[in-house]
Amino acid sequence: MTSLEKSKPARIITLCTLYFAQGFPWGFMTTALVAYLANKGLTVEETGHLIAMAILPWTFKILWAPLIDTINFPPMGRRRPWILFAELMMAATLVFMAKNGNILDDLNYLGWMFFLHNCFASLQDVCTDALAVDILNPEERGQINGFMWSSKIIGVGFGASIMGTILVRTGLLTTLLFQTGLVLAIMLFPLIFREREGERFFPWSKGISANVDKVQSVRNPLSVVKDLVRGLSTKTTFIGAIFLLTASVGEGINSAILPALYMQNLGWEPDSYSQVVGGVGTALEFGGALLGGFLADRLGRRKIIFFGYGGFALTAMMFGIFSNYWDSNFFASAYLAVFPFFRAVGAVAIFSLFMQISWTKSAATMFTSYMAMANISATMGSKMAGAIKAGISFEQSFIILAGLAFLPLLFLRGMDPGFNLNQDKL
Repeated sequence: MTSLEKSKPARIITLCTLYFAQGFPWGFMTTALVAYLANKGLTVEETGHLIAMAILPWTFKILWAPLIDTINFPPMGRRRPWILFAELMMAATLVFMAKNGNILDDLNYLGWMFFLHNCFASLQDVCTDALAVDILNPEERGQINGFMWSSKIIGVGFGASIMGTILVRTGLLTTLLFQTGLVLAIMLFPLIFREREGERFFPWSKGISANVDKVQSVRNPLSVVKDLVRGLSTKTTFIGAIFLLTASVGEGINSAILPALYMQNLGWEPDSYSQVVGGVGTALEFGGALLGGFLADRLGRRKIIFFGYGGFALTAMMFGIFSNYWDSNFFASAYLAVFPFFRAVGAVAIFSLFMQISWTKSAATMFTSYMAMANISATMGSKMAGAIKAGISFEQSFIILAGLAFLPLLFLRGMDPGFNLNQDKL
């Protein structure tokens, strides 16, 4: 069987399926299930709490990254053992949720279940990003990041539309068991493909570490932390951190207020909402991810980030201004479909840019720490949504989130993607 290092198709298939695995539980939890509950009276504050509980574990990426860079089992590959562990635990948490009755009656318990599952989903994400940093060639990062992000979008759409429909028609137990089987099926890909030739398929199999001179089983965690501090010591990398800490506040507010707006104010049914988000919304978001990856390599990453995140902010602002048209199904559906397109364009360019500026020996730690900052930003936005909505109208909320979405674009000029071309990664 070929290895990821030797085969570009194997790299694409494995990374894309792992990103799909991150997407469908997320789409189900933060779109389909939240819409289902909003139809039963869930408030903006409660919606924001549930979404924040789902997002919060993704901020732990800043802890997972040093852990996976510190503890390794090189005979099976540097990242593969961690990926397999995370996938198993994702499946286990879904089974645990399925066995514990009607968790929909206890929002606090449901929030903690969101939290627990996403702890392992975020660990899998860290491991996958680290694997991508390790095995992708510089000239293919933009393209394959586009494929990866597109796969996650398909997963989110699948979780929102297909699983949302299953939830409405069959109930939570069947939906969770279906997700469990899907997670275990996806785990077959990291089982089949080794990172490098000669490595073991399983701990008890024959094989040796292909990175024996480069990777230690246990590395001093202080050296990883020092690498991270060193990595953030340049102007470009420090401003990049500020950018990410502000980049997704608007998105977090947006995700928290939409279910209440559509279910309670506009009178939408939860399955209709999930199908628009997971149908035409996913199709446009998928196209945006591919377009963002293609254009980032050709026009420059900062330009595409500006186009993507600026487009999202402008779309939200126009949606708030033209609230008289919210009763039109076409207009309301158009917003659900268009804003994810712009976010996907910008997100893929961000992935590509921050992989490039993560330059130390602990590049995976640095990159995933950056992604954790983006999740912190989204969590802050979700938690702010209830307070914002309590004092103003829905229309005004979209104007405010648009302003917050424009804010990080002020930092783009300070992020020079070519600064590290001569940096020493040792």
